[in-house]
Amino acid sequence: MLIDGVILAGGKSSRMGCNKSQIQFKGKPLINHVYDLLFPQVRQVWISTNEHLEQFPEDIQFQDEFSESFGPLTGIYSGLNKAESDWVQFCPNDSPFLDANLVRYLKQFINEKNVDIIIPSVNNFLQPTFILCSKSLANEIPDFVNKEGAKLLKWVMAHNYVTVEFADKKAFTNINDKDALALIEND
Repeated sequence: MLIDGVILAGGKSSRMGCNKSQIQFKGKPLINHVYDLLFPQVRQVWISTNEHLEQFPEDIQFQDEFSESFGPLTGIYSGLNKAESDWVQFCPNDSPFLDANLVRYLKQFINEKNVDIIIPSVNNFLQPTFILCSKSLANEIPDFVNKEGAKLLKWVMAHNYVTVEFADKKAFTNINDKDALALIEND
């Protein structure tokens, strides 16, 4: 089963105060950590970004298809449309400790009865920005957003999904602001 990966990097980074994709962490930009960990797990890595990232080829970067962002669901919609595989693994750009076996663990559940989304969980806390998602859901996102709003977890719950429990909370750590970055750097 071929799976594409999409790094969600199209947010405003308002809590960080600058493009968090490019924040340096352990000698390289945050997004490079995610890319390096995701790349060996998927057929192709795509990057949903609204700013060109010099360190990556232009042809793997794309902008969101909506003029107005409605959070991670915007990047998921655009990523599902950009991907060429039937299943797409999503990861946020600020998760430098991504599990090197994330896709291997999640894809085991693709053949579950009618499953559309596979979502990691840590201590029963769902991690919706790390979903493995069927490309078939792309076209319904705009209608869902118009009727139900743009909450990613609400969209996940409206579908056939399974959760996969992970023990390593650190693998799903997001670095959303400078305080979180300082904590991780001192860890």
